[in-house]
Amino acid sequence: MLWLLFFFQYAAIGVYFTFLNVYFHEAGLSGTQIGLLNMTTALVGVGSSVVWGYLADRTGKPRLWIALGVAGSLVVNQFVPYVQGFWAYLALGCLGSMMNSAPGTLVDSTALVLLGKRREDYGRYRLGGTIGYILTALTSGFLFQRIGLRAMFPAYGVVMLGFALAALLLPPAVVRLEARSSAAFGKMLARPAWLLFITVLFLCWIATNASIMFLSVALSAMGAGQGLIGVTATAPAVLEIPFMFFSGALLRRYGSVRLMMVGMGLMMARFFLLGIMPDPSWAVLANLLNGPAFVFFWNSAVNYANQMAPPGMAGTAQGMLASTASLAGVVSSLLSGWLLDQLGPNGIFRVMAVLVLAALLLFAVGRRFTRPAQA
Repeated sequence: MLWLLFFFQYAAIGVYFTFLNVYFHEAGLSGTQIGLLNMTTALVGVGSSVVWGYLADRTGKPRLWIALGVAGSLVVNQFVPYVQGFWAYLALGCLGSMMNSAPGTLVDSTALVLLGKRREDYGRYRLGGTIGYILTALTSGFLFQRIGLRAMFPAYGVVMLGFALAALLLPPAVVRLEARSSAAFGKMLARPAWLLFITVLFLCWIATNASIMFLSVALSAMGAGQGLIGVTATAPAVLEIPFMFFSGALLRRYGSVRLMMVGMGLMMARFFLLGIMPDPSWAVLANLLNGPAFVFFWNSAVNYANQMAPPGMAGTAQGMLASTASLAGVVSSLLSGWLLDQLGPNGIFRVMAVLVLAALLLFAVGRRFTRPAQA
């Protein structure tokens, strides 16, 4: 059931969020407006993620909060094709972000609680998400090219129904918030190693969010069709499969810190190649690097945050992780939209390559001056 939970979560991303900004672009929004829309909805997700994580830790019932968030996101997003204009899209986007931050925060932490001491095997279950994303992103691109992007809204609804059902059928996670966990969590937040980790995550997720939100828009601006956009999004997910399957063994052998640094190196190379591509067809090969880059960076970050969390506060720690990613999305969305308008489809990725390089150097140097968590 945990495998299915990841399957439906990422199938929803593949069928909906891969193409949502293309829908907004075709609806007449500028790059800056799309960036402002994504920035504001990400800002809503910053606070929402911490709240969902705390509620799950306090009640010990994360599966119910996941299902509630999924159901809310399903309902809200069905209204998008029936409204027009920036302000209407913004209102629905904020509501959808508030609800969607529940599964975005709680799925990873719930998986780690259920896995217990086998948390390094997280990647084998997360592999369900990779397969779900491949199936929907690849097929949806060609389907939407034939029948139009409005079909993505009912398709999203069907996938999210499966997501909610999988959440309700999970076994119970029995961990609850302990009496002194809040004070211990405050001490963890003040640790130099945690602050360094969160800063690096913030910088890398600015770049990652730029890719998530604007790669499809950039390719569309260069003349790519929905089919090519779908293939470009799917290619790294296919390459991700073996790395995700063996991620547990790799984490046990090399540790979270080393794999995070390898992931950042691959991210930087990917953005550099996207920044110099003369034709949108190049994006398929350049984007392949995102397969191992995402596995190494994100799986390591999830495990690293879990290792640093006080007992009973895994959900809150993952909520901080999700909030950091959302806060990075706030900065990234507006910055990326502006960069797209000012520098064009290639320029945005050249800037992101430099940003990831800065994060990698900061992490490598900062690790020498901070006391690391066990990783």
